[in-house]
Amino acid sequence: MTDGDRALDLLDNLLELARGSAIAEIEVEHDGTTVSLLRTPLPAVPAARAVAEEATSAPAAHTVQAPTVGIFSAVREWAVGDAVQRGAPLGAIQSLGHMAEISAPSEGVIAEVLVTGGSPVEYGQALFVIAAA
Repeated sequence: MTDGDRALDLLDNLLELARGSAIAEIEVEHDGTTVSLLRTPLPAVPAARAVAEEATSAPAAHTVQAPTVGIFSAVREWAVGDAVQRGAPLGAIQSLGHMAEISAPSEGVIAEVLVTGGSPVEYGQALFVIAAA
Protein backbone atom coordinates (compact mmCIF):
# COMPACT_ATOMS: atom_id res chain seq x y z
CA MET A 1 0.00 0.00 0.00
CA THR A 2 1.44 3.37 -1.00
CA ASP A 3 1.60 6.40 1.28
CA GLY A 4 -1.10 8.04 -0.84
CA ASP A 5 -3.41 5.04 -0.45
CA ARG A 6 -2.76 4.95 3.29
CA ALA A 7 -3.52 8.68 3.59
CA LEU A 8 -6.71 8.25 1.58
CA ASP A 9 -7.85 5.38 3.81
CA LEU A 10 -7.17 7.51 6.89
CA LEU A 11 -9.09 10.42 5.35
CA ASP A 12 -12.06 8.17 4.53
CA ASN A 13 -12.08 6.93 8.13
CA LEU A 14 -11.93 10.50 9.46
CA LEU A 15 -14.81 11.59 7.23
CA GLU A 16 -16.90 8.65 8.42
CA LEU A 17 -16.21 9.54 12.07
CA ALA A 18 -17.09 13.20 11.49
CA ARG A 19 -20.25 12.58 9.42
CA GLY A 20 -23.32 13.39 11.49
CA SER A 21 -21.32 14.65 14.46
CA ALA A 22 -20.39 18.04 15.87
CA ILE A 23 -16.68 17.28 15.45
CA ALA A 24 -14.88 20.30 13.99
CA GLU A 25 -11.29 19.03 13.90
CA ILE A 26 -9.57 15.63 13.87
CA GLU A 27 -5.90 14.79 13.32
CA VAL A 28 -4.51 11.28 13.07
CA GLU A 29 -0.90 10.18 12.68
CA HIS A 30 -0.03 6.64 11.61
CA ASP A 31 3.33 5.29 10.47
CA GLY A 32 4.71 8.77 9.86
CA THR A 33 1.66 9.92 7.85
CA THR A 34 -0.51 12.66 9.35
CA VAL A 35 -4.03 13.34 8.13
CA SER A 36 -6.10 16.27 9.40
CA LEU A 37 -9.77 17.11 8.94
CA LEU A 38 -10.92 20.64 9.78
CA ARG A 39 -14.45 21.81 9.05
CA THR A 40 -16.62 24.71 10.03
CA PRO A 41 -19.64 23.47 11.95
CA LEU A 42 -23.04 24.58 10.68
CA PRO A 43 -24.88 27.01 12.96
CA ALA A 44 -27.42 25.34 15.21
CA VAL A 45 -31.09 26.03 14.43
CA PRO A 46 -33.65 25.35 17.17
CA ALA A 47 -35.71 22.30 16.19
CA ALA A 48 -39.12 24.02 16.44
CA ARG A 49 -37.93 26.89 14.24
CA ALA A 50 -36.44 24.51 11.68
CA VAL A 51 -39.68 22.52 11.47
CA ALA A 52 -41.76 25.70 11.12
CA GLU A 53 -39.48 27.03 8.37
CA GLU A 54 -39.61 23.70 6.52
CA ALA A 55 -43.41 23.60 6.68
CA THR A 56 -43.81 27.15 5.33
CA SER A 57 -41.03 27.12 2.76
CA ALA A 58 -41.31 26.57 -0.98
CA PRO A 59 -40.82 23.06 -2.39
CA ALA A 60 -37.71 21.43 -0.99
CA ALA A 61 -34.37 21.99 -2.67
CA HIS A 62 -31.36 19.79 -2.07
CA THR A 63 -27.81 21.08 -2.14
CA VAL A 64 -25.39 18.49 -3.50
CA GLN A 65 -22.09 18.81 -1.62
CA ALA A 66 -18.61 17.48 -2.29
CA PRO A 67 -17.90 14.43 -0.10
CA THR A 68 -14.14 14.90 -0.50
CA VAL A 69 -11.42 17.26 -1.71
CA GLY A 70 -10.31 16.89 -5.33
CA ILE A 71 -11.04 17.75 -8.94
CA PHE A 72 -14.69 17.67 -10.06
CA SER A 73 -15.61 16.04 -13.38
CA ALA A 74 -19.21 16.35 -14.59
CA VAL A 75 -20.78 13.45 -16.51
CA ARG A 76 -22.07 16.10 -18.93
CA GLU A 77 -22.48 19.87 -19.18
CA TRP A 78 -25.30 20.60 -16.70
CA ALA A 79 -27.59 23.62 -17.08
CA VAL A 80 -30.32 25.19 -14.98
CA GLY A 81 -33.60 23.44 -15.75
CA ASP A 82 -32.09 20.04 -16.59
CA ALA A 83 -34.21 17.23 -15.12
CA VAL A 84 -32.51 14.62 -12.92
CA GLN A 85 -33.73 11.39 -11.36
CA ARG A 86 -32.83 10.30 -7.83
CA GLY A 87 -29.53 8.41 -7.93
CA ALA A 88 -28.60 9.69 -11.41
CA PRO A 89 -24.85 10.34 -11.73
CA LEU A 90 -23.96 14.04 -11.81
CA GLY A 91 -20.19 13.63 -11.85
CA ALA A 92 -17.26 12.48 -9.76
CA ILE A 93 -14.42 13.91 -7.71
CA GLN A 94 -10.92 12.59 -8.31
CA SER A 95 -8.69 12.59 -5.25
CA LEU A 96 -5.37 10.75 -4.98
CA GLY A 97 -6.30 8.52 -7.91
CA HIS A 98 -9.69 7.53 -6.48
CA MET A 99 -13.05 8.63 -7.88
CA ALA A 100 -15.94 9.56 -5.57
CA GLU A 101 -19.20 9.45 -7.52
CA ILE A 102 -21.69 12.27 -7.07
CA SER A 103 -25.36 11.39 -7.64
CA ALA A 104 -28.64 13.28 -7.41
CA PRO A 105 -30.13 12.96 -3.90
CA SER A 106 -33.68 13.41 -5.22
CA GLU A 107 -35.75 13.74 -8.35
CA GLY A 108 -36.08 17.29 -9.60
CA VAL A 109 -34.48 19.92 -11.79
CA ILE A 110 -31.10 21.60 -11.57
CA ALA A 111 -31.78 25.00 -9.96
CA GLU A 112 -28.13 26.06 -9.73
CA VAL A 113 -24.85 24.80 -11.18
CA LEU A 114 -22.15 25.97 -8.76
CA VAL A 115 -19.05 24.25 -10.23
CA THR A 116 -17.92 23.25 -13.69
CA GLY A 117 -15.97 20.22 -14.82
CA GLY A 118 -12.25 20.43 -14.08
CA SER A 119 -12.74 22.70 -11.04
CA PRO A 120 -10.96 21.98 -7.76
CA VAL A 121 -13.44 21.46 -4.90
CA GLU A 122 -13.22 21.35 -1.12
CA TYR A 123 -14.93 18.96 1.30
CA GLY A 124 -18.52 20.11 1.86
CA GLN A 125 -18.48 22.63 -1.00
CA ALA A 126 -21.85 23.05 -2.72
CA LEU A 127 -21.80 21.67 -6.26
CA PHE A 128 -25.46 21.82 -7.39
CA VAL A 129 -28.86 22.82 -6.07
CA ILE A 130 -31.69 20.51 -7.10
CA ALA A 131 -35.25 21.79 -6.76
CA ALA A 132 -38.02 19.26 -6.14
CA ALA A 133 -40.03 18.39 -9.23
